Amino acid sequence: MQNELTPKELTTLEKVANLQIQDNYSEFTRVKSNEEKGVLGSLVKKGLVFNCYGNGYDDYIDYMFCLTEKGMKLCEEVGISVSHIEVYGD
Repeated sequence: MQNELTPKELTTLEKVANLQIQDNYSEFTRVKSNEEKGVLGSLVKKGLVFNCYGNGYDDYIDYMFCLTEKGMKLCEEVGISVSHIEVYGD
């Protein structure tokens, strides 16, 4: 899967990972450009990130990007730290 990602996708994946706090809460709540929006869309389609907004959090944001389980595994494979992300089981 790593070979299927562009450098911009890897960079954005790392940004999401760095700003994620819990398995369903992140501080990645702003998209800076249309290009970044497109890269995020691509990562969503590949099943690596998802919009975790709507889980009862702040009303002033429209989205909050978090890693999926697949995204977390890929981050670990490529050396992006996810050890700071609190994961809660069902």
